[in-house]
Amino acid sequence: FLKAAPRTHSAQIRAMKYVKALDVGSTPANLLTVEQYVLSLLRWLQFPWASARVAAVCRTWHTCTSRHGEFWARVIPTPEQVPALSVVLQRCGSRLRTLDLSAASSASFDGDSLVRALRACQGLEVLNLAGCGDVPLEGEADLCTALARSLRSLNVRGCRQLQRHLPKLVGPRLRVLEAGWQSEFNATQEDPHEWSDALPRGLFASIGRHSPSIETLRVPGYLLVGGYDDQDNLSIKASYRSISEIGKLSQLRRLDLCCAMGILDSAVMAVARDCRRLRSINLRCCQLLTDPALRAIAEHLQEELVHINISCCNFSDAAVQRLASSCRLLKTLDLCYCSKLGPAILAFLLGDATLCPVLRMLGVGGLDFGDEEAAGVARKYRDTLEHLGIGSSRRLTDAGLVLLAGLPRLRKLSAHRLESVSRLGLIELCERAPGLRHIDAEECAFALPAPSEDQHRLSSGLEERTYSYDDSDSETDVEIELEPQEPLSGWARLASPIA
Repeated sequence: FLKAAPRTHSAQIRAMKYVKALDVGSTPANLLTVEQYVLSLLRWLQFPWASARVAAVCRTWHTCTSRHGEFWARVIPTPEQVPALSVVLQRCGSRLRTLDLSAASSASFDGDSLVRALRACQGLEVLNLAGCGDVPLEGEADLCTALARSLRSLNVRGCRQLQRHLPKLVGPRLRVLEAGWQSEFNATQEDPHEWSDALPRGLFASIGRHSPSIETLRVPGYLLVGGYDDQDNLSIKASYRSISEIGKLSQLRRLDLCCAMGILDSAVMAVARDCRRLRSINLRCCQLLTDPALRAIAEHLQEELVHINISCCNFSDAAVQRLASSCRLLKTLDLCYCSKLGPAILAFLLGDATLCPVLRMLGVGGLDFGDEEAAGVARKYRDTLEHLGIGSSRRLTDAGLVLLAGLPRLRKLSAHRLESVSRLGLIELCERAPGLRHIDAEECAFALPAPSEDQHRLSSGLEERTYSYDDSDSETDVEIELEPQEPLSGWARLASPIA
């Protein structure tokens, strides 16, 4: 065991103190102290995977691991640990509270073995199967009923067949539900007809009826890219048209309907009217929505709304101005590639210090962001802005990049397809803004060939600053979801007795 512990000074001190405690003996007066030392040392091992080896050391160790549920409460395997997953879950049994397989989704799962193990895990509260393929729940009515009674969080994104069982899995304790695709990039590679019946009819009515306490609902749709006949009759579109059924969710804080093509103004208006606690809403690429939907959001959610993504939509300048004027608490405002917007909406937003004064994320890609707008952003959002989207800008030059480099909190920059900047300008941006950790500069149209030295400097700078659009989801989370998460096996609840 001592060889397995981290080779740090503090770990060695713990080990020596523990050995000294064992020399005292295991009398009733000091048994609790010995157990505390054991718990302090076992934190360096990965539970519950190491449980069998630990229990074999001695009776004291076996007792410690058996009667402390924290050791068995959380299972988040790596792909290498998947072959032993079924056995581990059987050992955890009713003590298991969290099962997250998303990090091991690339591994091959035995769905039947997983179902058998889940039957033994009564009391499971968090289940994340995102990207894991399909778990065979046909004929498992008792398991579905048990999960519906206990689950507080369920994620089945990317599990096309499993999503058909969602009405049987939603229950009164559910607080977080995620379904739909796993990521937008993956969804564009799929055949929409394979997804056409992924969401069962009546899903949203079932959610509203059986899970009234839901706080986070993420059901991104399918981005229909054309080339398919009879798209209007796809079942998934009919499902989204009934989204107004979730108006019963009075506790709803976050709603993600990204690319829910088929959703209409009437549904969004009903949600905005009835779900008055909404702080975050994602309507990216919901292209059938028009100004009345956005006006309803501005009217009913102005006191609560903090994050909104309406990129790739068709709202007018007037509707977006109404939103910015009403919702003064916004921290996220993503307007990228809105077909009816341009520099005028930027002039409106930057020209009034009272409009959205605390933005952390501003998306204006496709709106022809220029040097003048860069100066306005640098003035107004110097103390708050962390993420900026300015892709497809024709008027932005190296001078504008210098201004953006002066934003001390800027961490992410989407700057693809810029037409008037140079390689040297991007190099200086990377060097002047060391806090800028993520940059997308793909497909920029550089006017002159690059010397090999400049090309190497730029490539090195960008390789160190990879950008993922999927990561942007975290910026629209309800704040409670951004709090530090409890470590594996519930160690945050174990107070170390050793100084």
